[in-house]
Amino acid sequence: MTKDRIEMKRRDFLLGSAAGVVTAASAVSQAGCSKPFVPEEPHRYIDPAACIGCGDCVSLCPMGAIHLVEETSSIDPDECAECGVCSRSRICPADAIHPGKLAWPRTIREAFSNPLVVHEATGVRGRGSEGIKTNDVTDRYPRGSLGVFIELGRPALGTRFVDVERVVKKFTAHGHTLVSDNPVAGLINDPARGTLMPEVLKEKAISVLVEFILPESAVSALHTLLDELAAEVETVFSVGIALRAEPDGASRIEDLFGGEVFRLPNGKVNLGLAQDIAAKGA
Repeated sequence: MTKDRIEMKRRDFLLGSAAGVVTAASAVSQAGCSKPFVPEEPHRYIDPAACIGCGDCVSLCPMGAIHLVEETSSIDPDECAECGVCSRSRICPADAIHPGKLAWPRTIREAFSNPLVVHEATGVRGRGSEGIKTNDVTDRYPRGSLGVFIELGRPALGTRFVDVERVVKKFTAHGHTLVSDNPVAGLINDPARGTLMPEVLKEKAISVLVEFILPESAVSALHTLLDELAAEVETVFSVGIALRAEPDGASRIEDLFGGEVFRLPNGKVNLGLAQDIAAKGA
């Protein structure tokens, strides 16, 4: 039997309609009736000759890219984010999962999705950005400014870079450019518009974090900007705001945003104690 392709926007699924859930379940059931797709390099794949059909890898994949069909597992290369979870877990008793030879632009899937891979653009593992974690040393977000973090793809759905472009373009149109050492900055081909290289737009990652610095006076404009993005982006995204604490340790987050924000406790503080060690390359 052949599988009829069922299209459903991620945003529709997130809205949780009963029809969306039924459609998704139908797609999964029909997938079980299709012939296994034997992938070729350059992407992660399962050797059908080695696969024993145990199915242990199916539920492990965070992107739902692995399917068991007629007692053989296979990876849908379009849905795979090259995160490496299936390989790192050593879940396959037959060692049938292989990484393939990744080539540009697919290599950015691994760079943004595999926490063990160092992002070449920034030298940081995972998504390629330290975010706010080292701000007490780097002072990326000075007093009087807001560090705005847009994380696309988590939980569960992942993100295509076409949605990453929508975020960057939206902020750029409002006069806010991407932080220069954010890993997405190297993918921009038109800084004036915030557009990304065309060849990366269909690529997928588990999570992409884009960062901007806004003045505190831009709080109202930020609300408008995020409302517009919510209607355009086709995946789940979260927004984090960071600002420096006052000298007495108090936070102005509620003064700026009111009671509508969820404020995390001040639990992550980097004192910079290893700065000299890092400088010496120890």
